[in-house]
Amino acid sequence: MAPRLIARKIVFHQAGSRSRCLRSFANQSRLTTSTGSRPSLPFLFIPRASPNSVRCYTSERRRWWKHEAKLVVRYTLTLWGVVVCVLTILFAVNEEVVEREFPTPHEWHYLTRKFLRDANNFKDPKNGEVNWARALELSRGVVIRLEDPKTGGQDVVKLSDIVDPSLEVPGEFIACDISEKSEEWRRGYYEAIMLAAKAAEHVDGWQRDITRNIVTPPEFVIGPSNPHPTPIPPGNPSAPREEDCELAYPSADNWYTKILATKGLNSRQMVEACLEYASFMEFKSNPQGAESLYKLALAEATADVDPKKLPYDPKTLVLKDRAEPPSMNVLSALTAMANHVARKGDISSALPMYLSILKARRSLSNDPPRTPLSKAKREPIYQQMLNFFAPPDYPPPPPDGALPPWRSTLERCQEAALNLYIGEILYATGSRDEGLAWTRDGVDLAEEQLRNPKINEDSRGTKSTCRNCLSTGLDNWSIMVSRLAKEEKDKKATGSQSSVFSFWSGPSRETEGRWEAEEAVIQDRVKRTRELLEDVQAPKPGIVSYFKV
Repeated sequence: MAPRLIARKIVFHQAGSRSRCLRSFANQSRLTTSTGSRPSLPFLFIPRASPNSVRCYTSERRRWWKHEAKLVVRYTLTLWGVVVCVLTILFAVNEEVVEREFPTPHEWHYLTRKFLRDANNFKDPKNGEVNWARALELSRGVVIRLEDPKTGGQDVVKLSDIVDPSLEVPGEFIACDISEKSEEWRRGYYEAIMLAAKAAEHVDGWQRDITRNIVTPPEFVIGPSNPHPTPIPPGNPSAPREEDCELAYPSADNWYTKILATKGLNSRQMVEACLEYASFMEFKSNPQGAESLYKLALAEATADVDPKKLPYDPKTLVLKDRAEPPSMNVLSALTAMANHVARKGDISSALPMYLSILKARRSLSNDPPRTPLSKAKREPIYQQMLNFFAPPDYPPPPPDGALPPWRSTLERCQEAALNLYIGEILYATGSRDEGLAWTRDGVDLAEEQLRNPKINEDSRGTKSTCRNCLSTGLDNWSIMVSRLAKEEKDKKATGSQSSVFSFWSGPSRETEGRWEAEEAVIQDRVKRTRELLEDVQAPKPGIVSYFKV
């Protein structure tokens, strides 16, 4: 039994010593953890010799940052490269579209061509917001560049050495000799200088505030010459004061005078310049100057005609019946002169002129002049593809006006305008029924030309002329009939009052309600022709339209 007791003591002793060791190790570890001298680490954790903030600048982290930076630069450059390419393509396509709408001579410098395209775009924008000031600045720059030998003005000879130091460009309004230039160059030069003159008409009298460099129409300027200024529209700078302003642009007379003194233009261009200048003189209340310019246009139109063989009477300016058909220039000059005579109030002289011009126009040929046919050369496919992407050719030159025109859409619209002039004169002189008849014929003829599908093939000026003629004719017709309808109502009122005292009087022989009925006809006519007076386009289908039922 004794040995068993000894063995049990030994086992218990060993077990007690082991438990004491475990308790001492636990106490030691608890003590170590509480003091923070040695933290508990996870399994297989590699201890670091430095903190995390220092670890960011190790070789591994540096390589990672370099890689990320390269990706950022690469993607940024790629994105901006794509954006630049897309914008360049859109710019090129837009310039090509504007070039096809407003062509410019190909021999000009790129900036000169772009300035003229932009000037035309400001004059006739698609959104309808015309900016004549910007059109003047650009077209003015085109003329200056074309006269500069460094930007395409070689072989352009100045006809005078007198300059104006007060101008921004001292020799801007010196006339030139452009005879050595090509026909396309001269035609583009004429277009630019005429655009500058027309834009200067619309900004005539505009003021520039020298303190803020702001250009303002004269009706907004505050000063003694304008005691009741027009309020400034919201969102614009405040109205300038008259003492702080100066004339913003030169007068249109400078450009017109320069055109008339330029050498190298054909007769048609000179006649058009004279007529435009005369119209501006009438607007400026200078009838004597306008009449002189109309006579100058008529003299330019008949410069190559023997004075004994003039197609019109020099005293009455009425076209002769047995004379040869008048040229386009003669018809334009005589029509403008007749308008001037009618505006002066000399109706007895204007009416025979209108009738003779209308008779001459109706006797013109209905067929266009024959042009020599040229055999089209057969080109290879690759050349056809190159021609498709090549810029369009500059349009061929228009007629110089030395020959009689044919009854094209534009000429028929001119006939409609003559009908309106004659009808207005006859109505004013007492022949009301005849005046209404002539006015109706003019409206019918203008509407017929606007409904002609061939008008889409003509220039934009043709459609604009026909629209103006139709709009003016409808207005004249409406005014004439409204006056007659008012008189008719007054007669009815007086007739009803007198019928009380004249019981045995019979009914009136006049057809009652005639002019009221015609007023209703005019209103229907206005509604029917509204689509002809405006370019109404259907909305373009968008992405949302594909999801609609």
